[in-house]
Amino acid sequence: MKRNTFKFVQNILIAVVFLLLMDARSFFGLWFHEIAGLVVYAIFILHIILNWTWVKVTTKKLFSRIDGEQRLNYILDFLLLVGFVCILISGLAIAKMIDFSWLGFKNEHMMIYRSMHTSFSMLVLLIAGVHLGLHWRWVLSRFKRTE
Repeated sequence: MKRNTFKFVQNILIAVVFLLLMDARSFFGLWFHEIAGLVVYAIFILHIILNWTWVKVTTKKLFSRIDGEQRLNYILDFLLLVGFVCILISGLAIAKMIDFSWLGFKNEHMMIYRSMHTSFSMLVLLIAGVHLGLHWRWVLSRFKRTE
């Protein structure tokens, strides 16, 4: 499988699973929500690794001459990374099916973690939609190549 095709399939997988995760009690239940959440996070990290050259080049150019679309993409990608990390940390804290108590999260902060988890999930969904919109031409070109 070619690299761009793999990245395309990976992006679709992230999007579909992330949408399935939006309600922890629907579809396949809380167990699926917790496991799939960890899987999506791993796929997201793989996505960053596969695009590492772009990350390095754009980071070096960030404070010099860079076009507005690249700068916006970089900022959105950074916000997605921060959002995913916040979702992961709060998700580990509120997990019920998988025991992460060894990480030392305090029970008295569960409401904060739950609010953080829900809020960042919604924010990441919004940012991911904008991210998808900015890459829409690439998405359409990938679909045309699969016909």
